[in-house]
Amino acid sequence: MENHINNSRLKLAKARMEEVKAFYTMLGGFVILMPYLIFVNLKSTPDFHWFWFPIAGCGISIFGYAIYLFGGKNWEQKKIREIMNNQNNLKN
Repeated sequence: MENHINNSRLKLAKARMEEVKAFYTMLGGFVILMPYLIFVNLKSTPDFHWFWFPIAGCGISIFGYAIYLFGGKNWEQKKIREIMNNQNNLKN
């Protein structure tokens, strides 16, 4: 039983690590790509600044993912604990 719990915790930790890694990959792509888009925009059509649209779209999605990942995951953990406690109470 104890080994099963440790395996479950290990799987959850690995999944969390993959989510954090995906976030930093997205953030790195944003930091690399947006200056390039700004450069292309200012060289091709300097009178219309269309680069704000991809910056806003990507920025909003990265911000939302950051909130989900670093701020909004507590409710999931609480719900998992609640469900596990309910299952343990039903077995007893």
